[in-house]
Amino acid sequence: MTEQYDAIGARFEESKSTAAFSAADTFTLSGALGDVTGLSALDLACGYGYNTRLLAERGAGPVVGVDVSVEMVRLAQKYEARSPTGVDYVIADVTDLPPLPHRFDLATAVYLFNYASSRAALRSMFRGIHAALADHGRLLAIVPNPTPFPEGNYEEFGLRILERVPGEEVPLIRQEFTTDPPTPLEDYEWQLADYELAATQAGFPTVRWSPIRTPPPDGVRDEKFWQRYRDHPVSRLMTCDRR
Repeated sequence: MTEQYDAIGARFEESKSTAAFSAADTFTLSGALGDVTGLSALDLACGYGYNTRLLAERGAGPVVGVDVSVEMVRLAQKYEARSPTGVDYVIADVTDLPPLPHRFDLATAVYLFNYASSRAALRSMFRGIHAALADHGRLLAIVPNPTPFPEGNYEEFGLRILERVPGEEVPLIRQEFTTDPPTPLEDYEWQLADYELAATQAGFPTVRWSPIRTPPPDGVRDEKFWQRYRDHPVSRLMTCDRR
């Protein structure tokens, strides 16, 4: 699915900056990070580097962002050139991570695992991350909640589910960001138990699940809006500890 993000380019950035579900994901991840001062950090599926820069700005270092999309990494490097944070970027597939300069205290993965097209690919992702983490390292991942398609409706939150296509191991989900024009993308609908099994098979002894948190109400999104989102959240926070 590399090509879809190469094609999306800046429209993904638009979705990230406007979609309510992205705001909730960022708020949740930011709160879960805690004090990262001086921790080495690896941001997987880094896209245009939003969370990678967040890690650096919060005091983590060194920070490395990894993405399979050449276009996404190009955008990330453009931001780094404009406002340097010391982040390095690597173009790589997380199912087959190349040798990295060192092991990391922290890894983040926002919407990575839902692009695994098979159980073998899902296990490979978790194994690569487990190997990249130092002892007592931590993985924070945002993963999609399985969607009650066609009843699930996330349109007011920035995402429209179009079609579920049955597959041998996992359904394919066709959807679009509600940008103007809409931005199409595809991923796979794993169950939370599938993520947990792959993580434990990769060597993570503990997996914890936390609900998505929402930002304080403001002039654009009031408390009723965020309550609707909390009732039907797009995603969930997964925490895995390496020992």
